[in-house]
Amino acid sequence: MSAEMNDIELSGQAAARAAQGVGFYVCPTDPEGLNSLYYTIEVTDAQGVAFLRRLLTIDVKNIHRGEVRQSFILNALGVITDFVWVAHLPDSDDHFRVVFQSLDTLAWMHQVAKAFDEEFTTLKVATAVLFADQVQTPHGDMPDGKVVTMKTAKGEVLIMRCGRMSLVQGAEGAFEGFTHMGFEIVDDLAAMTLASHAGSPMAFGWVARDQMPSEVNAAQYIDFSDPARMFIGRALTEARLKAEKTKKCVVVASHQDNAAQWFEDPCTVSLVTEEGVPVATTDQPTLFGEKLIGCFFVPQDVDASKLLWVNEGQDEAYRIEVIK
Repeated sequence: MSAEMNDIELSGQAAARAAQGVGFYVCPTDPEGLNSLYYTIEVTDAQGVAFLRRLLTIDVKNIHRGEVRQSFILNALGVITDFVWVAHLPDSDDHFRVVFQSLDTLAWMHQVAKAFDEEFTTLKVATAVLFADQVQTPHGDMPDGKVVTMKTAKGEVLIMRCGRMSLVQGAEGAFEGFTHMGFEIVDDLAAMTLASHAGSPMAFGWVARDQMPSEVNAAQYIDFSDPARMFIGRALTEARLKAEKTKKCVVVASHQDNAAQWFEDPCTVSLVTEEGVPVATTDQPTLFGEKLIGCFFVPQDVDASKLLWVNEGQDEAYRIEVIK
C-alpha cells in the first residue's frame, strides 16, 4: 500500500471515530491571508446591514441577536460563488460577522460595499471546525443556530453552530497545540468527510464550480420573504427555483468491496434508478471508516434508498445505505 493510500485510510478511520463523538479540525494559518480555508469580516452599522442584505441570499434582518445562519453569495447570473456563515452578534442590532471561503469573495465584497459607502472590517482570527451532535458549554447544551462566547485559557472564542458543524474562532494562535479529552483531532481529508457525513459538503473546502441554487438544497440558504430586497442574482434564482424540482441533500454509503480502491482511480459517481436513469452525481466521495460515502442532491420526491451507486466507466451498480 502506498503512503498516500495509507493516509486516506487513516483519515477515513479518524472520521468514523469522530462521528461517534467529537471531531475537531484546526484550520491552517496563512500569515499573508492569501491561502486560508476561511476569511472573516464584520459590519457594525446600518450601511453594513444594507450591504449584507444586497450581498447575501439569506436576509440578515431575519437573523436575531445571538443567531447564526448559512447563506450563498451569488454573482449576477445566479451562480453560487461562495458558501458563508452569518452570525448576528448579541451586542448590537447592526453587528454581524460573515465567514466565507474564497479569497475572490473579498474582492467582490469591496465592489458591492462601495454602493453603500460601507467600510467593513477584515478580521485576522484563528478558526477551527467542531463536528458534534451536541455542543457542550458551561451553560449546558448549545442550541442549533446559535452563537455563544466561551472563555478559554487562550482567551475568548466564538462558537457558531449550524447542525452538526460549528465554526470556532478566537485570537490568532488560539488553537495551536490544541488537545481535549474525548476530542478526535482530524486532518483536512477527515474534516471533508465529516462535512459530507453531516450533509453540509459546501461548508468546508469550498471549490468554485458553475453551480446554481436550483441544483442543490437551496431552500434553507435563501430568504425570499421581502419582495423588495433584491439580493444579487435574485431574479434568475427565483425563476429557476420555481421552474425546477426542489432538491434535498442525501448522504449515502456504497456497498462496494474495498472502498479505498476508488481513490486509486477517482471518477464521477452517479446515483441512478433501477432502470439506469441518472438522478444525481458527485466527484467528491470520501472514505468513512471502510465505507465510501457521497453527498448527493436529489429531487425531494425521490426515495434515495431505492437508488444504485455507479462509478463512471464501470458496468457494476452497487446497493446503498442512506446515512442522512
